Amino acid sequence: MDQPGKPDFKKREQIAARVSAAFKARGYQLVQYGGATVEQYSRGKYTTSDVDLGFVDAAPSLDVRAQVMESLGCERGTRLYLLDGVVVDLGGQAELLSTKLIELNTPEGLLLLEAPEESLVQRILMAVYPQEDEDQKKAALMLMVQALAGNLPMDWSESIDWRRCLDSKFSR
Repeated sequence: MDQPGKPDFKKREQIAARVSAAFKARGYQLVQYGGATVEQYSRGKYTTSDVDLGFVDAAPSLDVRAQVMESLGCERGTRLYLLDGVVVDLGGQAELLSTKLIELNTPEGLLLLEAPEESLVQRILMAVYPQEDEDQKKAALMLMVQALAGNLPMDWSESIDWRRCLDSKFSR
């Protein structure tokens, strides 16, 4: 169940797909990552209040981003936009560990999501670094439960390899 004042996760999915389609029409590809992706993978059991989107390859200039978001009805912004009651956090080029993306077909168009393995590793990292974060622990647990229940395909060996990579990167 969504928290009071937060739109439901299907609405966030629709908004992400609309924004993705608008940028695709300009030649840019977006990927959703972060809490909204955990929300997708947990089937709404984990909730967030925004949609995080980043560009797969080259990111457009801030002016182009603002123009596209204005065409969707948003006020001019730099990174955060409000679209139909949903905060869209439109970052730059997505920094993904994996090139594997999951395609989700929606009535508004195609939505690309970060891989479940990446989502899990990112949640685990953010649960302990730079300090402990209970919400991120909850998100990681939700992903693991969905995967173990057979509701989310998870390549556990890939998750472990990424965790080792992160361990070596942050243990210096």
